[in-house]
Amino acid sequence: MERLARRQQTPFTAVFIDLDKFKQVNDQFGHETGDALLKCVSDGLLASIRAGDIAGRLGGDEFALLLPGMNGVAARNYVEKIRRRLLDAMGENAWPVTFSIGFVSHQRAPDDLDRLLADADRLMYGAKQSGGNRIVCLDF
Repeated sequence: MERLARRQQTPFTAVFIDLDKFKQVNDQFGHETGDALLKCVSDGLLASIRAGDIAGRLGGDEFALLLPGMNGVAARNYVEKIRRRLLDAMGENAWPVTFSIGFVSHQRAPDDLDRLLADADRLMYGAKQSGGNRIVCLDF
């Protein structure tokens, strides 16, 4: 996928999502509820993404999206829409979870996908450390 984006010289965005207060849900409501919450997030992501996007759970309460063909401006709107959809789902279930999100967009797909993912991960941690429930992005 990233090779095709590089060959076609199209934009590429990587997104990291971390669930704020997930441990609180597990501690307060139990791991069965925590598992249901993770499934709810997974379902929400899959229902929100385009056919060519890739979504995955990285482990624990972290998720990633790869968005080929999407530049920074479009990604900001897209990711905010996903975040709102997920927040609505959390509210419907009375779960206190919010989302810290970091993403990196390049006008042309970078040669080093690992670096792109590491940068998105770093931005997500920055969002989390600055209070959570926010999106931090970098657009090249």
